[in-house]
Amino acid sequence: MSSETHIDFNNCQIGRIPVVGLYGISGSGKTFVLEALKRALGTDHILVEGSEVISKLVDGGLQGFHGLEENQKEAVRQLALQTIQADCLNDRKVGVVAGHFMLWLGAEGVGSSVWTQQDASTYTHIIYLSPPAETIHHRRCHDAAKPRPEVTIDKLRQWQSEEERQLRMTCYRSGIIYTSVREDSPLAQVTSLLELFLHRGQESHRREVEKQLDHFIAPAAKNLVSALVLDADKTLSPADSGHLFWEHVHSQELFGTQGDYLKGIFGGPLGYTSAAFLQMALLYEELLTLNVFDDVCTDVAERISLYPDVAALLLRLRRDGKTGILIVTCGLRRVWERVLDRHGLLDSVKVIGSGPIRDAHVITGRVKANLVAHLQRYYHLHVAAVGDGVLDLEMFAQADRAVVIVGDQKTRSQRMEKELAAAITGGRVSASQALLSAARSPRLDTGVLPLIELNASEFDAHILRGLPFPLLNTIDLTETRIAQILATPMRDSSNKGPALRNAHWQTGRYLAQTTLPNLLGVEEYMIRHVQGHNVSGHRIAQQNKALIVALMRGGEPMAMGISEVLPSASFLHAKKPEDVTGEILEGTSIVILADSVVNSGQTVADFIGHLTSLKPTMRIIVMAGVVQVEATARIEGLCTTRQSRRVDLVTLRVSHNKFPGRGGTDTGNRLFLTETLK
Repeated sequence: MSSETHIDFNNCQIGRIPVVGLYGISGSGKTFVLEALKRALGTDHILVEGSEVISKLVDGGLQGFHGLEENQKEAVRQLALQTIQADCLNDRKVGVVAGHFMLWLGAEGVGSSVWTQQDASTYTHIIYLSPPAETIHHRRCHDAAKPRPEVTIDKLRQWQSEEERQLRMTCYRSGIIYTSVREDSPLAQVTSLLELFLHRGQESHRREVEKQLDHFIAPAAKNLVSALVLDADKTLSPADSGHLFWEHVHSQELFGTQGDYLKGIFGGPLGYTSAAFLQMALLYEELLTLNVFDDVCTDVAERISLYPDVAALLLRLRRDGKTGILIVTCGLRRVWERVLDRHGLLDSVKVIGSGPIRDAHVITGRVKANLVAHLQRYYHLHVAAVGDGVLDLEMFAQADRAVVIVGDQKTRSQRMEKELAAAITGGRVSASQALLSAARSPRLDTGVLPLIELNASEFDAHILRGLPFPLLNTIDLTETRIAQILATPMRDSSNKGPALRNAHWQTGRYLAQTTLPNLLGVEEYMIRHVQGHNVSGHRIAQQNKALIVALMRGGEPMAMGISEVLPSASFLHAKKPEDVTGEILEGTSIVILADSVVNSGQTVADFIGHLTSLKPTMRIIVMAGVVQVEATARIEGLCTTRQSRRVDLVTLRVSHNKFPGRGGTDTGNRLFLTETLK
C-alpha cells in the first residue's frame, strides 16, 4: 500500500473525512483483518473496534453498556462514531472502524439493526466481510479467545444474507460506497480496496484510460485523419445494456435480492459522480467473484442489435481506413465487445468501458471529454463525438463536431432535453442530430439542432472532416440592463486614465463571470471551510489550459478584469499576431483575445488566422467592450473559410456607429492619457 498520505475525495463524498467501515456478522474475520492492518499501516491511520470506543464511554465498559436502555445505547453508539470522526478530523487521518450492523438475537434468529444516523453521516465506504457460512461456523466453534453462542450454519447464512441485503441498500441510499469481500482470507483484498478508495484518485484513472486509448490508436495513427468517438447504450442501439444486465441478474436470482441497484446508486446522493461509477464497478466485481458475470454479459449481448444506420456507418468507415473508431461507454465493455463481434466489427472498433474494477475503467462524462482531448492534442486528429445523453455533453463540448443520436420519444431523457438546450444556448455545445427512431421526431428545434444523416455525404464532409469551419457564436449583451450601466462610464468623455481603465476592468470581469462558466464549464475543488473542515468549492474549469491575450494597448484593462476571474490562466501582451508563438501555446487549448473596441475586425481576424495556423484545434474566445457590426461579418467570414473550431465572440455592446476614434477620441489614448498622439 502506498506510504504517501493522500486522500482523494473524488472516490467518496466531497467534504467528508474518509472513514471506512469494516462490517460482517460475528466470526466473519473483522478483528483479524483489523489487527493485520494495524501491523501493516502503523499509526498513519486510525484503526479501531467500534466496541472498544463504546467501552471507554460508559461506566463499567461493555458490561455497563449492555445494561442500558435501548435509547441510551443508541445515544452511546452515535457518540462513539462522533468521537472517531473527530479524531480523524483532528489528526487528519483516515479511519477504519470494525462495526456491527445487525445483532442476531434469540433461538429463532431475529435480527435487530443497530445502525444509526451517525453511521450514515460518518462512513464514506463500507467493506463487508462475507465468507461462506461454513467458514464462519468453524471459526466460532474454535475461537479460544472469545466464547461464542452456538448458532447453526443455516442461521448464520440467514443472518449474513439479511444483514448484507439491508446494509447494501442502506449504503446506496446514504451515499456510502459499499462492497462485499467473499474470500476466506480477505486481508489482501481489503488492503487493495483501501488503496483504491484512499490513494487512487482521478488522475490515476485518467492515465490508465489514456494508456488504453494509446494502445488502440498509436499503431494506426499515421494513417488516420479523424476519429469517431461514440457512446454505446441508446447510441449504437436502442437498448440499455445496464438495465438488461440487471433484469437478467434478478430474473435468475443470482444476487439474492430484487433491489433496483441502478436506481439505488444513481438515484441516491452520489448521483452520476465518479464515486457512483466506482460503486458500479465494485458491484460488477462482486458478480465476477461469483463466476456469473461473463455468462450474464453473453446473454445480454445476444439481446442487443445495432441500429442499421450505425452498423452501416461503422462498416463503411472500416473500409475507408482513415477514421479511428472508438466506443467510450459508462456501460459494460464486455457486453459491447460481444455485440460488435457478432456484427463483425470488433477488429476495427475498439471499446473502452466500465465493468469489474480489476479489468475495466471508471468511465464518466469527464473521462469521455478527456479522451477526446487526448486524441486532439497528442494525435492531432479531428474528433467527432456521437452520443445520446447528459453524460456525453462534456464530450460534445470538447469535440470538433458533435452528433446527438435521437431515439424513441417515449424513452428519451427529459433531463437531456433541458441540459442540451442550455448547453447550446450558452454556446458550450454546437451539435447536429441524427434521427434513428421509427417515430422520426427530432429533439429541440432543428434550427437549433440541425438534422444530419449518418451515411450521407454531408456527414463525412461536415462531421468527420470538419468542413466548413463552424460559424461564429456571438454573445451580445447590448440589451441587458447591466450592459447599459457598464457601458456608460466607458462612453462618458469625462472619464480618462485610471477611471476609464477601471471601467474597462469591470467590464472584462463581468463578461468573464457571465459567459465563461457556460463556455468552459465549472469544476469542483476542495477548500478549507471557516469552521475547519473541507468542503467543495466551484471555479471555472480548464483555467490552467487557458491563455488570456491582451491586444495592445487598448485591451489590457479588460484583459486584467478577465484575469481576475481566471486566476490560473496565463497572460500575454500582444501587439501583433506573431507575438503569440507556438512555444507560448504549448499546453494551451483555450485562447481568450481581449480588446476594448473591435472596429473593422481585421486585427482580431488576423489573430484568429494566426492561432488556427499554429494549432487548428485551439478554442478561441474573443471578448470586447464594443464590436462594430461590420466586424462580426468579417470575423464570421473567416470562420466559414478556415478549418478550425468555433469562435465565440463576447461583447458588451454591438455598435452601428462607424466612427473610428483618433487623438482625443481614441480609446487607447483615453485609457492611458496620451490624447496628444495622432
